[in-house]
Amino acid sequence: MHRSPRFGALLLTLLAFLCATLRYELWEHAENPASPHFGVEQRWAGEYDGVHFRASAPVEARFALVSPVDLRPGHLELEATARAASGKRNPGGFDYAAYLERRGVAGQLFVREVLVSVPRPGARQRLERGMRAGLDAEAGALVSAVTLGLKDDLGDELQESFTRAGLAHLLALSGLHFGVLLGAAGWLLRPLGRGRVYALLLVTVSFVALVGPAPSVVRAASMAVAYLVSRASGTGRLEPLPVLALAATVALVAQPQMLFDLSFQLSYLALLGLITFTPPLSAALAKWPGGALGPSGRPEGSGRRFATIAATGLAASVAAQLPSLSLVAGTFGSVPLVSPLVNLVAVPLSTLLVPLGFGAGLLGLLYEPLAGLVNRLTQVVVAAVTAVARASDGLPQLSWPEVEWPGHLCWAAFVLALALFCRGSLRLRSMLLIALAAGASSAAAGPSRPAPDIWFLDVGQGDATLIRLPDRFEVLVDGGGSPFSADDVGERVVLPALRALDVDELEVVVATHPDADHVEGLFTVLERLPVGTLVTGPPSPGNALDERLREIAAQRGVGVHVTVRAETIVLGSRGEAVLEVLHPSAGGGGGSANEESVVLLLRYRGEPVALLLADVGSVTEGELALGRVAVLKVGHHGSRHSTSDALLRATAPALAVVSVGRNNYGHPHPSVMAKLAEAGVPSVTTQESGAVRIDLTRALPRR
Repeated sequence: MHRSPRFGALLLTLLAFLCATLRYELWEHAENPASPHFGVEQRWAGEYDGVHFRASAPVEARFALVSPVDLRPGHLELEATARAASGKRNPGGFDYAAYLERRGVAGQLFVREVLVSVPRPGARQRLERGMRAGLDAEAGALVSAVTLGLKDDLGDELQESFTRAGLAHLLALSGLHFGVLLGAAGWLLRPLGRGRVYALLLVTVSFVALVGPAPSVVRAASMAVAYLVSRASGTGRLEPLPVLALAATVALVAQPQMLFDLSFQLSYLALLGLITFTPPLSAALAKWPGGALGPSGRPEGSGRRFATIAATGLAASVAAQLPSLSLVAGTFGSVPLVSPLVNLVAVPLSTLLVPLGFGAGLLGLLYEPLAGLVNRLTQVVVAAVTAVARASDGLPQLSWPEVEWPGHLCWAAFVLALALFCRGSLRLRSMLLIALAAGASSAAAGPSRPAPDIWFLDVGQGDATLIRLPDRFEVLVDGGGSPFSADDVGERVVLPALRALDVDELEVVVATHPDADHVEGLFTVLERLPVGTLVTGPPSPGNALDERLREIAAQRGVGVHVTVRAETIVLGSRGEAVLEVLHPSAGGGGGSANEESVVLLLRYRGEPVALLLADVGSVTEGELALGRVAVLKVGHHGSRHSTSDALLRATAPALAVVSVGRNNYGHPHPSVMAKLAEAGVPSVTTQESGAVRIDLTRALPRR
């Protein structure tokens, strides 16, 4: 009995689905071989490839290294402690643990001492030497990222500029970069004639082996192999959509867990958008008044040809971003409104870096000065790309909160309707009705965590508390910081959390006292977000952090209000919430910065909801006029000099929150946690639980 090809395709799809499901179940329930060794400092031995450390003892596993010194690829023996990577700790945060787990990485290895190092540079490192020959540090880092996927040397400032400009995809290995490389290789291998196809197959396999199986690389390589095999076998022209589906099937059977990986999703959605929307958008732009086509309907002259190319490029840029827009908005917290135009300029420039980088790398294997000659041109191209990114950094952006699954589903419905309309399978009226229904459904669903509430953000060893009230009135008390570190907690943690929670401006920012772990993060917040008023304690002459905070406020036109004990700050137009200032006294007490902290009591609808003690200790606690309160933000991160028995008797909190991270101070002190337990007060730490949310309408914790 004859069966149609569709039946065979359906059967293969079903088998692939079953295989992928089984593999996912096995992956999800597999035990981490390194977990028995977590938290124990011991000797580790293995091989480091410049990206991951493949341990051979005391257990076979792969790790992401965290080292105070630069490590070169080769054999390493280390005194180190293995730990599980952090998951998503805050709204808008990155789930690093899941990212590593999906890539078969057991955790992080924190290096205390390098005992043995035997450098053995691999092919990637030997190529990288030529790629970076003669380039400055920033240019070399950018070329390494674009060509080999090595992003460790990219500065945070440069990465943020690319992200805000909508160019983050240029810093990652992508199918576009691989396609450019394959095209350049095909041009060079023309003399091989029919043998060129087999040579390009070898190039494809070698590239994947060189850079690793990143989702976009696997997708591009699978499609390239399908195309090259069809050429070699004389099958004929392949349709792009079935080839894309085949690549996705192969990738998901091999690594089904990658379905939930953002890079996988963006890679496939971008190409799906290119295939689906580029032709109709190009045609629409070409027919626009003054567009690329002349009266005859054909391109006329060099100007028209340039317009046609520009229209196609703009259409491709929009098409690539359209299907994944909700993912981009929800993940990065904003959508650069002119990103398609910026990409129209930056993408062609960045693609030049791929053949230039690999050309320099191969020449460097022969004679490094030759690579330096090529990199004179590379330096110019890098300067142009980074100039475009930095110039576009400050262009208008549409901020967006964290998108939940209903929002993604509604956007997918709209994109599907638009695709059907472009194919002529749906009328304009029907498409618009679906778009309106999707938008209305998304709006009706509303945020999953609506105001009013309090968020105790996880900023490590520091404090950052966000108060959200009705009518989008928001208050930030402190912003965390990283003493003795270049890490910008404001950029890395606080701003993404604010964007995810739909905070686009702050009516009030409170700096309780000028310690780094409380105010450093506020520098970036003040620079990047509109702020109504900055509330502080008395100025601290000679304190560089205090002076810097007030300087930024002055530069940004933010009014500074010095608060004192017994003042009441009314929050919002309804006056439902107030902050009562319990400390410091007028003129200050001349004590330490900690003891002069601003202490606040938040009342909502007249009820005492939260007592925010900043870094005051037991002595200052005894001077405060205190009553019962629902939530106690424990003073000084749980220091043994805070949280007296008298405080707990007076406040009788229903919950105690300790804002703390990994530290060498012994915070939170066991005696403090014991006091809380003895007083029958449930406690939670941000170190253990990540960000803690308190619903003000219930005054009960929701984490």
